Amino acid sequence: MPLPTPQAVVFDMDGLLLDTERVYFEGFRTTLDALGLPQDDDLFRRLVGTNRVLGRRLLTEGLAGRVNLEEFDAVWDAEIAQRLADYIPVKPGARAMAEHLRERDIPYIIATSTQTKKAHLHLERAGLGALFRDVVGGDQVAASKPAPDIYLHATARLGHDPSNCVAFEDSPNGVRAAHAAGLITVQVPDIVAPDAELRALGHHIASNIIAGAHEVGLMVVPE
Repeated sequence: MPLPTPQAVVFDMDGLLLDTERVYFEGFRTTLDALGLPQDDDLFRRLVGTNRVLGRRLLTEGLAGRVNLEEFDAVWDAEIAQRLADYIPVKPGARAMAEHLRERDIPYIIATSTQTKKAHLHLERAGLGALFRDVVGGDQVAASKPAPDIYLHATARLGHDPSNCVAFEDSPNGVRAAHAAGLITVQVPDIVAPDAELRALGHHIASNIIAGAHEVGLMVVPE
């Protein structure tokens, strides 16, 4: 029996629509080297999917006083800005997915931990600004992913019950947020793969956005 077509869609941005998480990761590792700190991939993984407030707290704890947070931020921000100055790569299927939803009048929105103004800037630089105009940024809610706040805010803006909406996420923090908000959740893993604890949530896991759309009935697989 085919699944009912979801009424609306909520997308994460970094690592899901934009291939930026690897850029942030490379910049993070370069920053640690530049400041004479040991590599800490686990710390970066904990930061993925969080907003600036929670991210600052986790980073402060992880640096454990070995370097000033403002100094670390300045070096890391410069590394990222240099890498993303001219072009921001887009994940496979992102553009096609938005065009598909538009053609079928299925509303969609972005719910990203990135600050709203920065999110719009990155979407424009990636050539997706015209396709993704509605954004809920991490600065619009008090609690960061994995709390459900940003997804509840996004679905309210769309005017649909969360249970009738699909969330596309890449990170464990994002998956937990969407699942806690009651959305049908599709994970397209990027930097951080789902572990056994995350898989126990029973959400959908797909190799790319288009495959995930087929899995939840947003697209029909050609016969």
